[in-house]
Amino acid sequence: MLHHKPHIRLLGRIIPYRKLLLPALFALLIMALAMALLPILIQQMLDSSFIQKNQASLQMASLAMIALFIVRGIAHSISIYAVEKAGSQLGVDLRADVFTKLLALPISDYRHLNKNTIDTLMADINQITHITTRNIAILIQDTLTIIGLIICILYLNQEFSFLLLLVSPLIVLIIQMTHSYSNKPNNQEILLASSNLIQRLLQSLQHYREIRLDGGQTHESQRLGKIAEPIHHAEMQQAMIRAAIVPSSQLITALIWVAIIYFMMQQAFNNTLGLDEAGALISAVLLLIIPIQRITSILAQLQQDQTIIEALFSFLDQAHEEDTGTQSMQHICGKLVFEQICFCHDTQTKPILDHINLTIKPSETIVFTHYTDNEKNALIDLILRLRQPTSGNILLDDYPLAEIKLNDLYANIAIVPGDCVLLDEKVAGNIAYGGMRCANEAKITRAAQASHAMEFIRNMPEGLQTKIDKEGGKISKAQSQQIAIARALLKNPPLLILDELSVANGPGSDSLLSALEKLVQNRTTLIFTQHIPPLKKIDRIIVLENGCITENLKTSDTPSNMRFFQSPSETKNKPVN
Repeated sequence: MLHHKPHIRLLGRIIPYRKLLLPALFALLIMALAMALLPILIQQMLDSSFIQKNQASLQMASLAMIALFIVRGIAHSISIYAVEKAGSQLGVDLRADVFTKLLALPISDYRHLNKNTIDTLMADINQITHITTRNIAILIQDTLTIIGLIICILYLNQEFSFLLLLVSPLIVLIIQMTHSYSNKPNNQEILLASSNLIQRLLQSLQHYREIRLDGGQTHESQRLGKIAEPIHHAEMQQAMIRAAIVPSSQLITALIWVAIIYFMMQQAFNNTLGLDEAGALISAVLLLIIPIQRITSILAQLQQDQTIIEALFSFLDQAHEEDTGTQSMQHICGKLVFEQICFCHDTQTKPILDHINLTIKPSETIVFTHYTDNEKNALIDLILRLRQPTSGNILLDDYPLAEIKLNDLYANIAIVPGDCVLLDEKVAGNIAYGGMRCANEAKITRAAQASHAMEFIRNMPEGLQTKIDKEGGKISKAQSQQIAIARALLKNPPLLILDELSVANGPGSDSLLSALEKLVQNRTTLIFTQHIPPLKKIDRIIVLENGCITENLKTSDTPSNMRFFQSPSETKNKPVN
């Protein structure tokens, strides 16, 4: 039985494209009308040929039939184009909904996402937008065709139409039962046997050393063959069922059609049914067979598609990250306080961050070093409120971070990653990204000049409007970092996070260092790096080990000749004066 709710919801998503659906529906109606008129034209041709012997009438009927097929062909083309366009537009909207949902999910849900999940979602959307929508259109077309042909048969012969109405449900039931049994999925026995076989096969693969050393390949192959025998027996049982049901259903259907034709011939013998009328009725019956068979198979296919539709809508119905903040903060000073912050994953007992106590004053430049990737990512995510601490509290300008509205929080923070990803096709779009789209070219240019990115942008074919390929082949890593710095400068946030932004000796390193000097001025800056950068202003170095702050060094207290170029390990081993 077909559960309609997922398909009704899908139809609800298609309804907004009514400008495409109305022409498609009208075209499907024309196609059904053409099929319904075909038996009547056949009757006219038979009447002209065998009864009236009228050549002119035969020619007119033939021309009318040709015109009917031309009109039907045009209507078919319109319906295909309109349905495909509506389905394609539905795919665009569903993909946009999936992208929006993926970007709005709680960060904890990302642990369950992988390439296979995304591939499955995209494949499901392709299935729904191309095959499912096409099947729904065919279902509508065949339903209208069957209704039209039944009306045509009723017009030609009422007694015969009543007989056909009585036997049609029986024919549909037989076809549907045959289709269900012939395409019945593997039963529980096959599934259990397959699971057992896979388990034993994996067990053999895990112990391949012992099997090969002791010469047990033949024994294992025979053992696995015996385990696979129940699958063969179950499949043969299903084959026997299909072998019995399919021919039987075909025989029953054939007997029903023979009985219908016999009834027609009886009427012909009694002179109550003429040759032309009989030919028209036989044509109508033959035209009914294909849509009846197809409509049952499509119903079965739509029932199979139900799982795909439900999975897609189940994903779209997931709860997204909610903004629980109520405190508005248009501009912050940049004071950041960590009070007894602990953080650990649900699946871990050992905390990633353990009792972090730290106060960062406005406009301070702090370097974090010696951390692991998990520790760094957890700390950044806590500041961005992508995760919540297991215990403790984070204050921003003396307000609890959890109480600040997310939009206000994000508007006051910028992050510059070391592995800068191009977020737009054009250079200008990468600088004025997202909420900064409204920035004019003068502001974009000033930000690019401040980051020294304009030095290489001027040499690009179209300047700021130059398109960059998705791999960033036209620019170097240092240049992409300068673009990211320009983006942060344009945003002009009070709080800045530099994530593994290294200033290595090489082409463009001087420009990059100069851009960083401008960027960190008058901002609360958190620098995450394993190598202390040669910046003029670094107030403190925080050593983060095993989830705890083990060192909190003021750079003003360290010897000037060791201030910038020592590794974290060397800095840690020096006493604080």
